[in-house]
Amino acid sequence: MEKNRVNRSAKNSFSQSAEMILKEHKKNMGEVIRVVINARTTFEFPAHFSPEEIAIRIENYKKRHNLV
Repeated sequence: MEKNRVNRSAKNSFSQSAEMILKEHKKNMGEVIRVVINARTTFEFPAHFSPEEIAIRIENYKKRHNLV
C-alpha cells in the first residue's frame, strides 16, 4: 500500500513538472499558428514559419502516421 502512494506521488510530481515545462516553452515560443489535422490532432507552429515549411512538416507527420 505504501509503495502505491509513493508511485502516485511521483507520477503527480512528474505530471506537474511536465505541464510547467510545456507552459514555459509555449510562453517563450511567442506567436503561433494553429493547424488542425483532424479532430484529435492540432499543431502549433511558430508564426515565422513559411506556409511551405508548415506544409512540409504536416506531410511528414501524415506519412509517419499513415494518414496519406
